[in-house]
Amino acid sequence: MTRRIPSFAFVAAAALASALSAQQVLVTYDATSDRLIAFSPVDGSVVDTNYFPVPATVQVSAIDVLGDLWVSEQTGDRIVRYDACGNVLGTMGPTLAGGGLDNIRGMAFVNGLVYVTNDGTANGASADSLVVFDPAGNYVNTLLLSNTPSPFSVMAWQGDLLVASFAAGNDVHRYTTSGASVGLFHDSTAVNLAHQISQASDGNVWCSTFTSNTIVKLDANTGAILTTLPASGNPRGVHELANGNLLWTNSAGAHVYDTVALTTSLVFPGSCYHVNPFTHVKACHKNYGAGCHAGVLDRSNVMQLFPDIAAAKAALDGNAMTFVPTGNGYVASWAAGVASSLYVTPTASAVIIANADSTTTTITPSVAIPVPGGSAASWTVSSNGVLTAAATGNQTTSGTPTLTATATATGLAFYTWANHNPAETGSGKVKWEEIGSTLYITFEGVEFSGGTPTLAPSTFQWQIDTTTGFVTMLWVSMSASNSTSDMLVGCTLAGAGPTPVSQALSAVVNTVLQPDATLVPVQLSASPAPVINPSTTVTYSLTNVPEFVPGSGIHIATMFLSLNQLPGGLDLAGVLTTVPGCRAYVGSLDVDLGGAVSLSSTITWSLPFSNTVFFPGSKLSAQGVALFDPAFPLLNGENGGFLLSNGVLSTTFTQ
Repeated sequence: MTRRIPSFAFVAAAALASALSAQQVLVTYDATSDRLIAFSPVDGSVVDTNYFPVPATVQVSAIDVLGDLWVSEQTGDRIVRYDACGNVLGTMGPTLAGGGLDNIRGMAFVNGLVYVTNDGTANGASADSLVVFDPAGNYVNTLLLSNTPSPFSVMAWQGDLLVASFAAGNDVHRYTTSGASVGLFHDSTAVNLAHQISQASDGNVWCSTFTSNTIVKLDANTGAILTTLPASGNPRGVHELANGNLLWTNSAGAHVYDTVALTTSLVFPGSCYHVNPFTHVKACHKNYGAGCHAGVLDRSNVMQLFPDIAAAKAALDGNAMTFVPTGNGYVASWAAGVASSLYVTPTASAVIIANADSTTTTITPSVAIPVPGGSAASWTVSSNGVLTAAATGNQTTSGTPTLTATATATGLAFYTWANHNPAETGSGKVKWEEIGSTLYITFEGVEFSGGTPTLAPSTFQWQIDTTTGFVTMLWVSMSASNSTSDMLVGCTLAGAGPTPVSQALSAVVNTVLQPDATLVPVQLSASPAPVINPSTTVTYSLTNVPEFVPGSGIHIATMFLSLNQLPGGLDLAGVLTTVPGCRAYVGSLDVDLGGAVSLSSTITWSLPFSNTVFFPGSKLSAQGVALFDPAFPLLNGENGGFLLSNGVLSTTFTQ
């Protein structure tokens, strides 16, 4: 059951309808931000600097295929199909049933088929070819281009295709749609490494020349150069605007060439590629950003990594640590100056184990010993100072301790991990025995291997109560070696997890060790698509809403709508939250859809999208906010009282 809390009514919906009826835009890829950038097709002004993000691999061309956006990844050797909001619909390549893709560049949608220029031969691809797909992304065939080395751009032309070459000679060649050569369209020294070819409003052809640093207009019939315009910095893309000017790109960004004033102005700084029109005609939702707090809360270990043996000796000599079982973990505490009084010298009955360099021995006490989450019938002792509550040790041969290694190991283990070597001449031994209800594992004068003096033994001991599982680690006297090798000391519970953070064990008092907790972020989603033909009711769902008070079963949240998207988000730590990671993804709180109280961790809101309120192409951002009582901090210490979801960008259309 969900109960609405009265709030700002949605009578202001008309104010949320964007005045921009998003129709056609010009799209290019910016390699500096790995985003698609949108420009006005009328004057080349920037419409959206974050049309949507794409993978960090060179994207040469983005084209409109029946309302979806196909993007060619030159260095990714694949094509990714997106909807108008940037949701991935599918991928093609690098391998295909009939071949593959390698070093792909420009694309064109011609007569119901997509033609992709392919240069390389990796992934089973054919060099100097056009790879053909149907609009659903199915491979059709590969057309070999007999006269076009290194093809870079393709366009429809008078029932055929024009293909531009990124090589000297045969700058632009004409082919049928089945790949048969029709003849040379243009070749001259004035066009050197053609990058993009595109349609001119007068029926001729624009061509950017990468190394000639010009943009030329080619005659529709003869291919002869009609106009040459300066375009420095190795021009890539070119498209004629509705006002007669040109939008062109290079590694410095996107520029507008004024054909009357004969000047060029920078409109977007970046590293841009081909420019192509795209018409947003499909309604959709796009999730962006991430809710808070997400990740793994590391609470299953207490570890200290000493940078050398001398530092370990200074900290450990004469001290101990206790680990009191709690059921699923321990309460760990440092005990200063008690090692000598607690130490029990091995008896003559003690058994020598792990008696070689970098070796292990598995022992079986008389009873299975209680450990967090169960019991351990077998324990494994490493000669390098690792005790694991399992038949297989966490570290079997390594004498080089690392925090990373303890993170990937899966056993409950206690560490005084260094390059100990009981087989070294003059060394004492590793021994185990049971006396009464206590299991003793002792490194009795065991040599540290390395540094000076030659004889530099350590004496330390684990004491484990076989009835309660109470563990004491004590260090009587550690090695006096001058070695700069590390030593790692502490405890990790069973199971892999994040890499531990080294901390001073001497400051550990009543520290609770328990299994790591996975923090699940608050998540907002919307469905169905906001089609305004004439209207659609969209449900916004906020999941993973925490209890307002632990154990109450009550969940409280609200949701805001905004005309202003914040794609990167603004961290609200110190404003609404106390722990970094909760970000605002809306730039204004234009409408509050209303607070809600629910017995479920999922809370929903319904919003009608109607053509009486919204225009085709209207964009609306949403973000949910979950509330909790700050008197009851979350597992990660958050006590601000608020958790924020990801953002959802909804774009309206008539289909």
